[in-house]
Amino acid sequence: MLYARIQDGAVVEVIELPDNVTLADAFHPDIAVLFLQCPDDVSVDWLFKDGEWFPPHEDAIDLDQLKADRVAALTRDCAAAIVGGYVSEALGTLHTYPSGVTDQINMMGSVTGSLLPDLAAGWETPFWCANKAGAWGWRMHNASQIQRAGSDGKAHVVTCQTTLATLNAQVEAAKTVAAVNAIDWPT
Repeated sequence: MLYARIQDGAVVEVIELPDNVTLADAFHPDIAVLFLQCPDDVSVDWLFKDGEWFPPHEDAIDLDQLKADRVAALTRDCAAAIVGGYVSEALGTLHTYPSGVTDQINMMGSVTGSLLPDLAAGWETPFWCANKAGAWGWRMHNASQIQRAGSDGKAHVVTCQTTLATLNAQVEAAKTVAAVNAIDWPT
């Protein structure tokens, strides 16, 4: 078994003991506590931080900074997902709706228009969306259809926001670099 002695976060000595010999068997207790069991590839000048080993050419990673960077990346991914469009069956079949900031404002205006008192019978409004084949165009929506499309858009935003909250909680709870690096925005 290999054992490393660490001083100021760097490996300063590596020893190998037979499998049947423990550190306590080989060294005085004051010396034995200075060593940690290490992977076979660890050598002098490796770094040890937060329970992880790093080769000498890598800087020990600051876990708090890595977490902050991951939260920032997830926040950007969430924002991109929110404005990346959503699907709705408001027209009876699946259509894709744009959800950029202007699109969201236009949807709010259309939904608000559909809720006004004394709405004319047969009221409709055009809204830009794509059919299953990907053909974009203005398609007429009646009041209930535009409300459904708006509701589906709001559900899309809330899903993105709750996904972000869940992922951020996982980042904060992560104890290792590998655990933080494993947390990604779903595709």
